[in-house]
Amino acid sequence: MRAETLAQAYQTAIYRVAGVAFTLSERPTQEVLFAGQRFAIITAYNPQSKLLSKEENLRRHRQLEREIQTLGLAYTPSLSTSPEGTWAEEGFAVFAIGLEEALALGRKFEQQAVVWGEGRRVFLVWCEAGKLEGFYPQKVPE
Repeated sequence: MRAETLAQAYQTAIYRVAGVAFTLSERPTQEVLFAGQRFAIITAYNPQSKLLSKEENLRRHRQLEREIQTLGLAYTPSLSTSPEGTWAEEGFAVFAIGLEEALALGRKFEQQAVVWGEGRRVFLVWCEAGKLEGFYPQKVPE
């Protein structure tokens, strides 16, 4: 997948966590997610954007969950989807996680990017380069 197409997919995705659904907006919003605490949305599905079987994705998903548990971090399931619902990846929202720790998990599970946020800002963090792109959360109806 081309870098521009990949970036567009992440930016237009709908991220669903604990009854909250949001997208990434370039315009400031007044939204504060998860009472302002740091969080990351991380998946183990489809490493390097290569489609894997359902069974392999679920195996990797369970492995990611064990890794989060080993780190002793609070977490909850997440679901990231395309706006039209033709693509979906399960993952986890991990709370009170630092940027470097989130990036390390993304890299370990061979992801292109992770979503990391705090307060009114949400960042798309590209795993390979460690580059951050800043956005604002825009809630969408569930």
